[in-house]
Amino acid sequence: MSSSRDYKARYGDWGLVVGASEGLGEALARDLARRGMNVAMVARGEAKLREAAVRLAEDFGVEARPIVADLADPNILAVLERGMAGAEVSFLIYNCAGENGGQFLKQDVERHLFNILINCTAPTILVHHYGRRMVERGRGGIVLCSSLAAGRGLYSWVTYGASKAYEMILGEGLWYELGRHGVGATAFMIGQTYTPTFQKSQAARNAMFARSRVPEDLPPGVQPPQEPADASANLFAQIDKEWLPLIYANPLDEAAAEVGKATPIAEQIVRASDAMRGSFTRAEPQAS
Repeated sequence: MSSSRDYKARYGDWGLVVGASEGLGEALARDLARRGMNVAMVARGEAKLREAAVRLAEDFGVEARPIVADLADPNILAVLERGMAGAEVSFLIYNCAGENGGQFLKQDVERHLFNILINCTAPTILVHHYGRRMVERGRGGIVLCSSLAAGRGLYSWVTYGASKAYEMILGEGLWYELGRHGVGATAFMIGQTYTPTFQKSQAARNAMFARSRVPEDLPPGVQPPQEPADASANLFAQIDKEWLPLIYANPLDEAAAEVGKATPIAEQIVRASDAMRGSFTRAEPQAS
């Protein structure tokens, strides 16, 4: 087991966190910095991104480099390379997600293609580029942020779940292929997390957690969404010990997934989709 503070020696000088201006992405960037790495932080919104980078640099005494970029840009790799200014990416976390939802046939096909672009095409481009360089150096780390939605088809999130399943399988396969060359890789399985995006989605539907992470009328047995810092801490606690093909953000989700394996897939889909439909107070989820 390596010390949690020797990431520079273990992986290299620079981490690159895509989708890092707030919420889980910022928490992941901070945990890399806590372990001594300089961090390049990527997001579309410049103001929030620069504020997050300043906080990180001040709190951990490392270099934080904000890179304003849109993952839908066909030239995204060139944009990131310019932002890195020659610095080698030694640890890549892909936390960006296309989250367009709505009943499949009622949405324009462009919305589905956007999910595929952000959740499938862009991470493939980045992992292929930076993964090659890591293998050449014989060290590195890659985290692909997937979702519990990858486990089965889900009402109104069909393309989102399918594209997140791609990320999950990509991470699992890379765990074996790259691990043989000294590069760690994993799919990070994320459930409900109390991020700004999650809060906006809940507010748009007037759903259970629209106003609070722990509402007064929380039904018995219903778990509140996880704090981003806790999700990130669980990832790094596992990586500090050993890379696994799948790492769950919440141990409760991992336990539930094990129990759920005994349930027929059709029943899983119906249960999850009925619950999703029942959570809507509007006809469709709103695009993020």
